[in-house]
Amino acid sequence: MATSILNIALTGLKAAQAGMSVTANNITNADTVGYSRQTLVQNASFSNFSGSGYFGQGVDVVTVTRAYNAFLTAQTTQAASSLSYLDTYSDQMTGLMNRMGTVETGITNSLNTMYEAMSNLGQRPSESAPRQAALTAAQSASARFRSISDDLSSLRNGTNQQISATTVKINELVQSIATYNDKINVAMGATGNGHSPNELLDQREQVLRELGKLTSISFSTQENSVNVNLTSGQPLVVGTVASQFVFQSDANSLAGGTLTLMRSGKETPLRESDLEGGSLGALVQFRDKELNNAQTQLGKIAIAMAAGYNQQQQFGIDAKGAAGTPMFTIGAPLVVPGRSNTGDGSVSISVTDIRSLTGDDYQVTRNGSDYVVTRGSSGAVVGTYDSLPQKFEGLQIGLTSGDMADGDSFTISVAREAASGLQVLINDPNKIATAAPMELKTAAANKGTGVIGHLHSVQADTVDYGSSVNVVFTDSSKYELRNNAGAVLGAGALTPPKSEIALNGWSFDMTGTPSAGDTFTVAASPGDPSGDNRNALAMAALSTTKLLDGNTLTDKYASLVAQVGTRASAVNVSKTAQQAAFTQSINEEQSNAGVNTDEEGASLIRYQQAYAAAGKILAMSSQLFDELITSIR
Repeated sequence: MATSILNIALTGLKAAQAGMSVTANNITNADTVGYSRQTLVQNASFSNFSGSGYFGQGVDVVTVTRAYNAFLTAQTTQAASSLSYLDTYSDQMTGLMNRMGTVETGITNSLNTMYEAMSNLGQRPSESAPRQAALTAAQSASARFRSISDDLSSLRNGTNQQISATTVKINELVQSIATYNDKINVAMGATGNGHSPNELLDQREQVLRELGKLTSISFSTQENSVNVNLTSGQPLVVGTVASQFVFQSDANSLAGGTLTLMRSGKETPLRESDLEGGSLGALVQFRDKELNNAQTQLGKIAIAMAAGYNQQQQFGIDAKGAAGTPMFTIGAPLVVPGRSNTGDGSVSISVTDIRSLTGDDYQVTRNGSDYVVTRGSSGAVVGTYDSLPQKFEGLQIGLTSGDMADGDSFTISVAREAASGLQVLINDPNKIATAAPMELKTAAANKGTGVIGHLHSVQADTVDYGSSVNVVFTDSSKYELRNNAGAVLGAGALTPPKSEIALNGWSFDMTGTPSAGDTFTVAASPGDPSGDNRNALAMAALSTTKLLDGNTLTDKYASLVAQVGTRASAVNVSKTAQQAAFTQSINEEQSNAGVNTDEEGASLIRYQQAYAAAGKILAMSSQLFDELITSIR
């Protein structure tokens, strides 16, 4: 019996010592990031049977477990991913706002300066100083557009550099998880006899948490390994096999770079839906949504300004009596081949006339033997052609080499880089066309409410500013174009909201509703090139003309700045809410797996007392043994 008591006391000492060791480890790792509280698992040893019944044999130390809840871990990882996404998105939006400037510091001041200079020129067209001031103001305005566009391009480059750096970190973490899977399998196999390597498990979870901050993931346990997927289902880690992100810079693409997933030597292009969380998802979606929109809208404003002034400039007569030439040019459109193209065709696109540009994106697709051009915003067919080159809406598309295979496509972005190349083409102030070759007249007997705008130029095969034309309405919307002899030159109908009447390279807009019989005359009336201010006044009126989407240029830019500010504010609100959700998730996880030093201190005292008690049993056992030996003697 003494021997049995001795063995029981020894198991108690070992168990208490193990408990103190685990508790001490918890206390010393209380502030270790990713550490999960560990607990000693012990069972009563199997009892021995004797004639008097079953007698216990002490305690067995089974293993050491860690506090772990798969649901809480997944919840916290997802919360961390969402917070990282919003935090990164917020930082990027702040950078975009800084580059766009405010309504006052963006392009508005430059536009207003140009408007004022054009107005002064309209008052004094014969003087050289207002002409030079107008030219300088136009050059300054275009320079401001280029500066903001360059800043946005710099932001795009910086974003792509961050994407590239983030993919490197992701690849390191993904490989680390695969390595941990291997180590844990080994540790739980022959080496560990099935016992959990708690520290390795904690470290793997911490790597999972860090990976979740970079990209949105889901994970599941298969035997001793963790398999990790993107939330869209693309595999990142399966057992000990890790996939790799590949980012490749591409100056010719709309995004500036491509992102693919490499697995077993095969590359799979990543879609937007594959990257919905984490800092990588924020960077990609900011680049492809917010930044794309800002650059495109800025480009459309640049196109609208260039088109508006070119229309008026090309209608007028300069100080030397020559026909006005285009005032502005813009940056070249971008052409991006489709990823699945199989042909060797290379497509070129050029601007033939800024006045006819819509600012829309297009897609050119080979359909059988035809080349089909569709509008990017609506998918509507713009034109179907049996050969290239072809012209449409101020553009010319052609093949620089090879040919497109059936199904091949190219995306054309007209506005993305328009502002980056916005420049004034004329460098002589006398070439500003302040005089007009024609004038608009309203018949005194008109009964309707039709109001005419300014004459300006449009792209046309035939340009004739020397022949007068009468616009005679046959009802409230339909009209005929007649010469002075009454011969009908053409006919048309008003098509609100943009009711435009055009012929021979000239055009004007009309508002209101004419009555049948109302007449408006476009009369040939060339003015004195040195003193005529009719075209200069029309240029000055562009400051209040709704050139883009029913807005003036300054209003459109103010709307763009406000849109960016509103999005940034919304992201910050979401970030604040997500921070609270993340904090709650962390607290819930810590309440389950975190170390409470007060509780551990109490456990330490309990194990100390158990150790002392087991020591007393050992001492008593030794005394009994000595007495037994003495009695035998």
